[in-house]
Amino acid sequence: MAHQSGIRVSSDLSAAFVDALGSDAGVRALKISIVGESLEATERVALRGALEDDFASIHQLLEAAEPCYMAVRLDGSDAPSRWLLGTYVPDGASVRAKMLYASSKAAVTKALGESYFVDYMFGTTRDDFSAAGYRQHRRHVESSAPLTEREEEMQRVRLMESSAAEAPTMDSRRQHAASAGAVAMDDGLRQALGEYIRGSVNLVVVAWDAGAECFVLGRKTWLDGPDGLAQAVPSDAPCYAFYWHAGATSVFAYSCPPASNVRQRMVYSSFKHGFLAAAAQMGVNIDVKMEVDSSADLSAHALDEEVAAKAAAKAAPAAATQQRFKRPAPPGRPRTNPATGPSA
Repeated sequence: MAHQSGIRVSSDLSAAFVDALGSDAGVRALKISIVGESLEATERVALRGALEDDFASIHQLLEAAEPCYMAVRLDGSDAPSRWLLGTYVPDGASVRAKMLYASSKAAVTKALGESYFVDYMFGTTRDDFSAAGYRQHRRHVESSAPLTEREEEMQRVRLMESSAAEAPTMDSRRQHAASAGAVAMDDGLRQALGEYIRGSVNLVVVAWDAGAECFVLGRKTWLDGPDGLAQAVPSDAPCYAFYWHAGATSVFAYSCPPASNVRQRMVYSSFKHGFLAAAAQMGVNIDVKMEVDSSADLSAHALDEEVAAKAAAKAAPAAATQQRFKRPAPPGRPRTNPATGPSA
């Protein structure tokens, strides 16, 4: 089954999970890894004792820089149908691996059966998947105590995993329309975009508020010229920006510095198409779109090049349509040359 990342659950993994559901299968856990373009069962943990005792075996399967999922069978009379899905994403993993695992979790649960997974864990260290880590996880689930900063970060990651699974894709207009309604903007940003439409300001920078889980106004201003754009856009964090270039061309810029926070980059990348669809519904017109790795790339020269390239692309088809097909003269009727008159 494919999902946002394009990664599929293999038939071998599906079969292994079905076998593990048997009451006499003797399987405590399956380690699930992305291998090539599919999700595979790469390790099995035997059911030896109580759940907390078996976590020692689960803990040993985790590697320092390799993410994975762990499908863990819970204890109880109905244990074969009650599973926990753990997502292990160590800080030392590559950015690509982190994004793949964040956007593929929904593929695992949908393909194997969402009803089986009654609990979810997320961790960045091997100790998070120890018996002590599991007890701490259950205490937090069952209590209403305030979350620590680290737990809040994990909660935000889980929310972004859901967002990545539901994010719009370029090949689906239906998803685009749905995501436009789901993109949240605060009132300050909506007001600023209205001023941008009217030309009261020529720059609006859009930021993401992780606490409120919505896009907010980063800043709005009037720049005297494009030379100030690079300094007006954050250099250490992703953002969207709308800028009226030369007062006539509306430019949308998506700046995503490679050194910025991985989770922030995931948010902006996942919601870009939905955000643009929502802005279009508000009446924001966009003539040129740019994606840059650094705010320094938003120079006056770069803007001029992008605008010129867009204008050239529009002019090319227009010039081609001017060379219209001329219908040949009917038989017996002389052809007329505008310069010399009728031919003999």
